[in-house]
Amino acid sequence: MNCSVAIQFLPMDATTDDATCDAVDAVIAYIDSTGVDYFVGPFETAIEGDYETCMEILKNCQLVGAKAGCRHMMCYAKINYRPDGDVMSTDRKVGKYHPGDPEFAEKSVEAA
Repeated sequence: MNCSVAIQFLPMDATTDDATCDAVDAVIAYIDSTGVDYFVGPFETAIEGDYETCMEILKNCQLVGAKAGCRHMMCYAKINYRPDGDVMSTDRKVGKYHPGDPEFAEKSVEAA
């Protein structure tokens, strides 16, 4: 895994909190459908994988948002890329702060 990307998708034309959540949920459902490891946070979703896959997912987030009804959106990304090695995983970065979360429990046991 040589890439991780933090994606913040913001539907600018949503007029209610529910409309905002609907658009963001559509983007997260798309990310889930790709099969990459991901972690949903309160402000952004982090994805992990190879560089080409992550860039394709990042591009498609806007297209999915448009299909979900957004006519104006902003997408902010933070990209961590190592062409010749692995990037630090989400589990390594934040797993210790979520000891009861089953998302991290299995990985933490494997790492021990």
